[in-house]
Amino acid sequence: MKRKILIASLIGIVILAGVLFILMPSGSGSDVGEKQLYTCGMHPQIISDEPGNCPICEMKLVPIKSNNVSVGGRKILYWRAPMDPNEIYEKPGKSKMGMDLVPVYEDEAGAEGIVRIDPVVEQNMNLKTEAVMKKNLSQNVITNGVLKTDETREYIVTTRVDGWVQKLYVNYTGQKVRNGDKLMDIYSPELLSAEQEYLTALSYRSSINNSSLKDIQKSGNELVDNAYKKLQLLEMSDSEIEKLKNTKELKTYVTLYAQKSGTVVEKKIIEGEKIKAGEPLLHITDLSNLWLTADIYEYELSKINLGASAKIKYNFMQGKTFSGKVSFIYPTIESKSRTARIRIDVANTNGELKPEMFANVEIHGRDLGETLVVPESSVLRSGTKDMVILSLGGGKFKPQGIHLGGYSDGYYQVLKGLNEGDKVVTSAQFLIDSESNLKAAVSQFSGAQNNVVSSSSKEEETPAQTGKMKDENMEHDQSAHSTEADKIQNMDMQEESIVRQGVIDLNMVDMNKDGKVFQDLMDWNVLSDAPGRCPVCGMKLKEVTLETAKNNLIEHGFQVK
Repeated sequence: MKRKILIASLIGIVILAGVLFILMPSGSGSDVGEKQLYTCGMHPQIISDEPGNCPICEMKLVPIKSNNVSVGGRKILYWRAPMDPNEIYEKPGKSKMGMDLVPVYEDEAGAEGIVRIDPVVEQNMNLKTEAVMKKNLSQNVITNGVLKTDETREYIVTTRVDGWVQKLYVNYTGQKVRNGDKLMDIYSPELLSAEQEYLTALSYRSSINNSSLKDIQKSGNELVDNAYKKLQLLEMSDSEIEKLKNTKELKTYVTLYAQKSGTVVEKKIIEGEKIKAGEPLLHITDLSNLWLTADIYEYELSKINLGASAKIKYNFMQGKTFSGKVSFIYPTIESKSRTARIRIDVANTNGELKPEMFANVEIHGRDLGETLVVPESSVLRSGTKDMVILSLGGGKFKPQGIHLGGYSDGYYQVLKGLNEGDKVVTSAQFLIDSESNLKAAVSQFSGAQNNVVSSSSKEEETPAQTGKMKDENMEHDQSAHSTEADKIQNMDMQEESIVRQGVIDLNMVDMNKDGKVFQDLMDWNVLSDAPGRCPVCGMKLKEVTLETAKNNLIEHGFQVK
């Protein structure tokens, strides 16, 4: 009896174990569901099935957390390449770069390009947002300028006779003169001869006054008139000619007088020097009003009108601001720099300002009034369109195309695409704006669900593509090894700050004059003459030519000298 009970018990245990085995999920399925993927907080397009460092910026990869641990009930929409979100397949396999495709699940894809970011990744990205708001905006233009003399207030002192400088009344550069002041006396044999002709003509006319012939009297008057005009042409004043007529005393020199008040800015003669007719002797200009000439970019012309006010600061007097008005816009464009020249009238009543002084200028441009604005740091510019990353809350983000208007004080005018109160991402670490990384990041947001292709129709790699992949892999390998020298150099850069502000002078950055600089391809205004890392995001700086660096800066809204 006991034996039968024991056998029945064993059979029951075996049946129960079988039922439990059947009901338990398979180990392989669990493994697939619990497979951990890793991504880079700086470059979301980098996805790996193993921990490690990002091949672009060398940051440590962080795990991607999923809402569901198990695959049970999760539907795979499609498979994509880990390095290119645009490369999408219907079945698992290998990407064009030979990497394993990764699945995209229905609960991960999001709607209309929405992407979810894990709080850990969000923190590593130092992600910051700012609300879209209304603000009074004016299109101010900031540039540099140089003071010049007012061309309408200067003149050259010259003479119409050959001779010698007998006496100088103005004998040094910088001497101030008033209208009518004596400048110099010039001894001239030519003047003596003309004076003698005039006295002879007067004597002849006097001798024929009693003649009954009108023609003879007329000829005498003509001789006097001609001699008088000749003296005038030799710069002898009417009072001096009248004195010569009355006293009959010959004057051996001609006196030159100041035509306008001003300052002698150039003196080219000394006493006793022989001079020729038409030779420049003194350069005199009125310095009570000066011209400030400044260059602005071609696209900034629409922001400035004649009469626009300008705030001017000079290095010689820190803290003091001068004012002026735009009086002229030159009619031509400089072909190489694509800049236009403007002129600003600057009063110099106290004589503080000197020609050739360097100035920083802020020109008050066209007023846009109260308008919707976004911070400059939030805008992604791909060349053909502008967009921002819109924060939807709860770790959800999506790209939003926008139309921009004017720019001033670090803000862009928003014409279309956003509403007041919307939150946009502003942190520089999130705005990946190199030609390749921007497209990849935006494509990941967009989902690219319309580009699904069959794995059987995958094109084979061409030799050119294979070579390109090898070059990219080599570049990633090289960037993945940070030497101790790089770290030391990065510390030095942090101390001296290579984050450029204001109008950037690339020639000043290029201290070794080799025509190249090192630039951060994410924070474009981080520039150095030596290799190293960005003190803002830690990325390795890339060596580029001055022309490339200039184009990058201009494309992303920075001002370059």
